[in-house]
Amino acid sequence: MQESIQHSLDALLQPIGLLWLTLWIAAVVQLIRGRILAAFFPALLAVFIHVIGGTNIPARLLAELERPYDPLTRPWPTRADAVVMLGGTHSYTARSPLHFGVGEAADRILLAIELSKSTGANALVLGGNFYEVSEVRRPDSEMLTEWIKAWHLPAGTVYPLGMCSDTRVESERAIRLAREKKWTKVVLVTSGYHLRRAEALFRKQGMTVIPAGAEFLGLDSLDPKDSWRVVPSVRGFELMRFWMHEQVGLIYYRLRGWI
Repeated sequence: MQESIQHSLDALLQPIGLLWLTLWIAAVVQLIRGRILAAFFPALLAVFIHVIGGTNIPARLLAELERPYDPLTRPWPTRADAVVMLGGTHSYTARSPLHFGVGEAADRILLAIELSKSTGANALVLGGNFYEVSEVRRPDSEMLTEWIKAWHLPAGTVYPLGMCSDTRVESERAIRLAREKKWTKVVLVTSGYHLRRAEALFRKQGMTVIPAGAEFLGLDSLDPKDSWRVVPSVRGFELMRFWMHEQVGLIYYRLRGWI
């Protein structure tokens, strides 16, 4: 009980929690003044915020994208010629000795290296976009390449894909490299919710990959102890953003004939 109260108080200190509380206060004030219609809009907005930030609806939506790739229901790959890791895992920072900082998708890096080791793959293919220093653009993948080599990590030969603007470009370059190297078993590493679209891109271009999810934000969020919150938090909105991004991406890729 005390822990639940503490979580609610912490959530109220977040912008989403403060906005939610303010909307309810505004609605109550309007009701006290007898302005029912004026109270309707802030109350409706507060309910919407609570549905997204205070329930597990966003997690359930995202989990539907992740579920087919859940490692609890399907085995990890045991053998591969190469591991392909899509970008979006890190960003440049001048204030780190490694010159990069990791984000929530950094699990991809750990899984890609682990699978390179456990599957006996002799190649690690790194996707990614670019970073800019002094108006000069360089591939994101070069920072990881330097780190992997400096730490002597078991990744085999590292093949950076250069500056890729999106997943489609990554898939095209990775497939071209795989055919050149005659790889027949390729593991594709990305976030669990992104695997459906990414795998479809490779399949459309005539290449079958072994999907491996590095993070399962929706499935991991479906914890019964935290399925409903009195005060909404920003986490639900983050999960909803990932789900909406994938839905829009799937529609756009289908319209372009890429998947």
